[in-house]
Amino acid sequence: MFALLATVAGLTLLAQLLLSAVGSGSVDSGWFVVAAVCGVVAFLLRRSEWVLQLLAISGDSAHQARVRFVWGLLLFGVVLVAGLKLGSADQHAYKKLVFGEGGLVEWTQVLLLVTAVRAAWLLGGDLNRRLLESWPSVLSRGFALLLGLLLMEELAWGQVIFGWRTPEALREINAQNETTLHNIGWFQDRLDLGYFLVTLLLLAVVVLAPWLANRFRPHASQGLAEVLRCITPATYVWPLFLAVAVLAFFVATRAASGVILNRDQEWGELLLYGSIALMLLRARVLLGPIDTTA
Repeated sequence: MFALLATVAGLTLLAQLLLSAVGSGSVDSGWFVVAAVCGVVAFLLRRSEWVLQLLAISGDSAHQARVRFVWGLLLFGVVLVAGLKLGSADQHAYKKLVFGEGGLVEWTQVLLLVTAVRAAWLLGGDLNRRLLESWPSVLSRGFALLLGLLLMEELAWGQVIFGWRTPEALREINAQNETTLHNIGWFQDRLDLGYFLVTLLLLAVVVLAPWLANRFRPHASQGLAEVLRCITPATYVWPLFLAVAVLAFFVATRAASGVILNRDQEWGELLLYGSIALMLLRARVLLGPIDTTA
């Protein structure tokens, strides 16, 4: 997956170089950094037994390792954000450093969404080959399309890469003057509250899914029961989704506005996309290769 991200980043850099050569764009050197980092990570992960244990191996020790990873990730995030805020001269400097156009948070969200879209689509293919029932595959690929819509919105449908001018009719009704749907006036006015409600729904799904799967599994076919075991969200991921919902609550209600800024919602989106990508990757690892000799 990281190899795919490195390829996408490299192709994007190449496209920018070609556009720059004909005088219709500029080159963002950050794409070279993204391609290099993803390439190195892909090389290391292919040889990492720790990653395999973290995602798939069962047993108490592996489960505890995953629990420690989740809480360690949250602690790292809190320390990172606090350090960036305390190290910045003021709120404007903090926002410019972290959330500026082409910034690290924005492009990391994009890379995580690309990973999630690819994993969900491949998972749909796996389910289609494994099961007689078609609905799990349809749901997985429908989810991939939904994530793809989010990805295109994050990229302003390509505008942030290729830098075209927003059409006049859309610029007049778009709060950020971009080629996006979620920043159109009606959606923009309800965006924070709507996002908070969505995070609550996702938290409920993650918390209740293991219980619902256990109730449904005895009545399912053997193949579907095994698939449910693999794709059901793990019990240890709920703190990630709880953190996303709590941050969304503070942004939506403007509570603690002196500490938590509206733009801090970007951190929540980053954690949300990363958590979804992690769950989809875990599902594919647990499913394992398909036996073609049977």
